[in-house]
Amino acid sequence: MFLAPFFLIAAGLGALIPLALHFMQNKRKVKLPFPTLRFLKDAQKRSSSRTRLENILLWLIRTFIMVLLGVAFSMPIIKTGGLGWFGDTPRDVAIIIDASYSMAYKNGNAEVWDNAMEAARNIIEGLKEKDRFCVFIARAQPEALIAEPIGNKQEGLARLKTLTFGAGSSQMLPAIEAASQALKKSQSGYEKEIHIITDNQALPWQGFARSKTADEASAASKSVVEPGTSVFVLMLGVSNPENTAPYSVTMEPAIVRKGSSAKIKVTSTRTGPPTSSAMTLFLDGKESGRRPVTVPDPATSTGEFTLPPLGVGIHEARIEMPDDNLLLDNKFYFLIDVQERRPSLIVGSATDTLFVRTALVSGFAGLVSMEIVAPDQLSGKKLTDYSSVILCNALPLTGQAIGSVEGYVKAGGLLIVFPGTKAVPEDYKAWVCLPGVPSAVNLVPPMEAKTTLSWDKPLHPLVRPMQEGLGAAELSVRRKFSWEKINESAVVLISMGAKHPFLLERSYGSGKVLMFGISAERTWSNFPLSPFFLPLVLQCTEYGSREKEPFIWATDSLALADYFPDLKGTPSMTDPDGNAVQIRSTADGGKTALIAADLKKPGIYSFSATADSKARPAFAVNLPRNESDLTTISEEEIKSLVGIEKLHIASDLATFAKQTSENRVGKTYGEQLLWIVLILIVIEFIYANKLARRGRDAVLNLKPDSAGNLNLSKEAVPGT
Repeated sequence: MFLAPFFLIAAGLGALIPLALHFMQNKRKVKLPFPTLRFLKDAQKRSSSRTRLENILLWLIRTFIMVLLGVAFSMPIIKTGGLGWFGDTPRDVAIIIDASYSMAYKNGNAEVWDNAMEAARNIIEGLKEKDRFCVFIARAQPEALIAEPIGNKQEGLARLKTLTFGAGSSQMLPAIEAASQALKKSQSGYEKEIHIITDNQALPWQGFARSKTADEASAASKSVVEPGTSVFVLMLGVSNPENTAPYSVTMEPAIVRKGSSAKIKVTSTRTGPPTSSAMTLFLDGKESGRRPVTVPDPATSTGEFTLPPLGVGIHEARIEMPDDNLLLDNKFYFLIDVQERRPSLIVGSATDTLFVRTALVSGFAGLVSMEIVAPDQLSGKKLTDYSSVILCNALPLTGQAIGSVEGYVKAGGLLIVFPGTKAVPEDYKAWVCLPGVPSAVNLVPPMEAKTTLSWDKPLHPLVRPMQEGLGAAELSVRRKFSWEKINESAVVLISMGAKHPFLLERSYGSGKVLMFGISAERTWSNFPLSPFFLPLVLQCTEYGSREKEPFIWATDSLALADYFPDLKGTPSMTDPDGNAVQIRSTADGGKTALIAADLKKPGIYSFSATADSKARPAFAVNLPRNESDLTTISEEEIKSLVGIEKLHIASDLATFAKQTSENRVGKTYGEQLLWIVLILIVIEFIYANKLARRGRDAVLNLKPDSAGNLNLSKEAVPGT
């Protein structure tokens, strides 16, 4: 293929010029002042064959110069990929666009996302009449903007205008798989190309790195890309990005009671060289404190704030760090729920609950309120009015009571279970939320009664305070459970000896369940009389009681019943900008569940139970912070991870366009041919001058011999 084929005619005509000059060249004649010419003719015969040979070689050099000059100006093109060496075949192109929020990073005056959109438009606009394209968006799961190859450019450009980057991360492997599947529908004779537009972040390529070996990673990539498919990667990010962001927020204690002190611990993360920064705490829209912090790379730093006195209710809070090139993760939103100290509901007989009631009254100096209810009266209680529900030898319970308690836990409540002799193992199997199911109550021989508690999770927030000042905890045990099954999600916090669980924890929905392996009365052990009974009971009642996460990560949908268990009717919600949030109904186990959709914008969402009720804060939503890690990946690392044969990587639009053009149309070799022409011209010049000197020397070295004959000297005839 030639970009300027007209010059091929010039190349043909140019090749005739040296030939014409060759025939028109006048032979050199030697004029002598005497008439005898036969001696010169003899000399001419001796050198004529070599002269003709030399002139033919010179003619060939000049012919090559003229032909190559014309061919060079015709711009020949040879394809480096695709079908065949010459010509241009139709193509099916799959475009993959990274839509993670790191694409909002500012590169100069524009965001990486803006440059990515420009690149996608250029790809579509550069397609020819028979070319087709499809578009996929790389998120945590790939989305098809145009699922199958089409040829309508205007439709593709219109859909691109509706596209925005997302609230999370992206993964390239599933997006490449989706694009490759779409290209399998290509027609015979069509070339296949995959164009990936992303930044320099390493995170999207982790899917390839999860394979155990490099060979497995290469095999995985080749299995998703058909042989012959060309893959182009355009990396539009900066080579050395810098980003500082608040990474997480924790409350200590998790539940803030009215009149009690609390602390906020903020962890920040950094990409780039270490830097000095600052954290600012805002409460209810007003600045409440500021802390300087030095954030190293790649570790994290922590800042701590002490909360001022806050009234009962939900307070809006956020942590801000100074603006940088990625603005979306500079703020971290959360809610602080300040609660009155609510009563605990103790379920059991007066005898079974005696020691638990005594511990609560003693521990809170009589300030804590509690209510005791018999097991058969539990169903009539509104459990959300209580900070915790404590079952003391209260099983078995009715199915209605079990459903009420499990719903309370799922919505964020705390359930504490002390076993007893009234229940049999079958009574525990009726529960779904318990950490484990006992198989029997065993009598312990007197020789084995003495046992020492071991702290299986010494750093757990419930267990950690128990180890300070109590020393070794010893018990005299008369009865204990043997366990048939312990739930996979349950954690053993304390054991009796090395094998028998003493205290187990399990998260269920938004709440927690704590279950003891022995009873809270003296017929099982001396536990109620031990020095650690009171602090352990107090720790249990405070730990996890009605605890709610201070924030949630951005999500597509959220079940409202997990956060608002008393919800009736259809509420209304607004996002941080005041726009209405879509709430839809869905069937869940025969019941209707309300789902809030598209909670992706970071900030505080407001909630109204009814149209007439006052809006109050519902959720604090944050973007997932793994995307804040802008650690880059090199071209060599991508090639090593992906293992695709025809992989081209560019870091700017010009190089990307050149690579795709050479793969589609071919590479022009006009410049290389001109360099060859220049070399031949130099050779021709040197060679022609050498021939001219030989002719001149031959005339100057004609000498007569003793008989009067003229001969060329040996010096004038090379090779003699």
